[in-house]
Amino acid sequence: MKAGRVSQVARHGRLWGNSPLAVQGFAVLVTLAALVVQLVLYPYVRATPFILFFGAVMLSAWNGGWGPGLLATGLSALLADYFLLSPRHAFALGARDVLAVVLFVTIATLITWLNVRERAAQAEAEAQRARLHVILMKAPAIIAIHRGPEHVYEFSNPVNAQLLGGRELLGKTVRQAQPELDGQGFYELLDRVYQTGEPYSGKETPARVGDPHQPRTGYFNFVYQPMPGPDGKPDGVMVFGFEVTEQVLARRSLESTERRLAAITHNATLGLLMIDAHQHCVFMNPAAERITGFTLEELRGKPLHDFIHHTRPDGRPYPVAECPIDRARPTRAQEQGEDVFVRRDGSFYPAAFTASPILEDGKATGTVIELRDTTEDQRKQAERERLLEQLQEAVRLRDEFLSVASHELKTPLTPLSLRLQGLERSIQAEPGSPLAVRLGKEVEVMRRQVKRLSDLVTDLLDVSRLSTGRMALQLEDVDLAEVAREVVARFLPEAQRARCELVLHADRPVAGQWDRLRLEQALTNLLSNALKYGAGKPVHIQVEPVEGRARLVVRDEGIGIQPEAMGRIFNRFERAVSERHYGGLGLGLYVTRQIISAMSGTVSAESTPAQGATFTVELPLQPPASP
Repeated sequence: MKAGRVSQVARHGRLWGNSPLAVQGFAVLVTLAALVVQLVLYPYVRATPFILFFGAVMLSAWNGGWGPGLLATGLSALLADYFLLSPRHAFALGARDVLAVVLFVTIATLITWLNVRERAAQAEAEAQRARLHVILMKAPAIIAIHRGPEHVYEFSNPVNAQLLGGRELLGKTVRQAQPELDGQGFYELLDRVYQTGEPYSGKETPARVGDPHQPRTGYFNFVYQPMPGPDGKPDGVMVFGFEVTEQVLARRSLESTERRLAAITHNATLGLLMIDAHQHCVFMNPAAERITGFTLEELRGKPLHDFIHHTRPDGRPYPVAECPIDRARPTRAQEQGEDVFVRRDGSFYPAAFTASPILEDGKATGTVIELRDTTEDQRKQAERERLLEQLQEAVRLRDEFLSVASHELKTPLTPLSLRLQGLERSIQAEPGSPLAVRLGKEVEVMRRQVKRLSDLVTDLLDVSRLSTGRMALQLEDVDLAEVAREVVARFLPEAQRARCELVLHADRPVAGQWDRLRLEQALTNLLSNALKYGAGKPVHIQVEPVEGRARLVVRDEGIGIQPEAMGRIFNRFERAVSERHYGGLGLGLYVTRQIISAMSGTVSAESTPAQGATFTVELPLQPPASP
């Protein structure tokens, strides 16, 4: 408030109005007042008739400058001559009075000059104070002035006020205005600066600011500057500072990121190198040092190409123009590949690399290289290829063995089956003979076991044919409904033994170009599974055309298939149940899928445990494309 009043006085420049007429009137008024007082005191001050007129001149000059001062001087001289000097009430002067008037005018002019000068100096000082106040108020810095040993707020600019939440500051001590600073050492710093007269500066100093009830922590660069009083000793402290919270937090975040990046690059198993625009090495992580055999100190500032590509394994030089790493910078594109590099000891090693250009303002200023020694990878790949060849050879030998074994097993089974059929016909021809009574049931059991063994051998033979690609299809016009009726008829005795009712739905022909024997084999496998796992419950077979395809569905109501086994039941030698309770090699569904796939069809399964399983075969009605 005080600074505001001072600046107002400096702007107006006068205590008595602003217009020229007003200041001239003031000069006349004070001169007349001086005359009245002088007339009243005339009996007592005859010897000094100009004394009060000096005061009128001084006031006029101070208030209005040269014009009012000179006006008061001339008017005073005239009034003194007329009213106070002899002869009175006449404008006539003796020799002695002329000297007195001249002396008065001279002194009055000097008084006017001194007042004008002092007034101008004071106005300039006030103007300077006003300008300084404006600068301090508009400065984008924290500025405050504390007076006295208690550090009373005398001045606070808007930045400081906003920083402290707009609270009332002027007239309060720092301890009263900023209680949140307690315990942070700022009170003590102000005391020390005030007492010693030595300034103090802080850099990135944390301080609690803002709402005193919910202060936040900020970081500040500041100066405590002592302000000398009239006796030269400090009578206040000026605070000047900037908040640098964002910069501090950003730098700390960057430093934290740099530390993390340094830790990542240091611990990375991938070799990382950096080269500048001249291909000079500027960085290597420990992994790169281990891979190349060079240290960063050995390669820093040197052309990387001269050390890792200086020659080929056959001794020929490696031109820079052929260096794939160097292409990344001029093309501004990432380069990847594999190449042969040179270690520090001169040995060669294969390496996979990625070269990425460093772009700054659209210009490529360097390259980051990721390097990985692939010696072990190539050794492992060679080992995998060797093992794969061995495995393929083992599979080939296995398939050949299965093929040979299947043929060899098939050879004795055929005459054995014929002998059993002949024996069965003899028993049927003489049902009452001792031979029929003694061997009838045994022959039937042996016939079924021989058939089962024959089916297993057939499955093995089919697997070997599928593995070697020797299973050929004999396509012909086939009615799938007729095939289903024939296969179901053959399974009636087996279904009776399993206590299963076979329910067939094949009311109309469903014809197509298929391999009849392979279709019978596929349906046989599906019915065998249905009777095996659905014993004691009906088995449903349905044949129908659906949207240009033939559909065959075999559904049982048996034990079903567990969800975890659904994805593997069509694989070789896979079983969804324990072999201790159900026989078989786990080849039936595999052979079935291969047969159906060979005829461009599909086979799928759906099941709910304990509620049975449904197998669906779909075949194209049109002939499949020739392989």
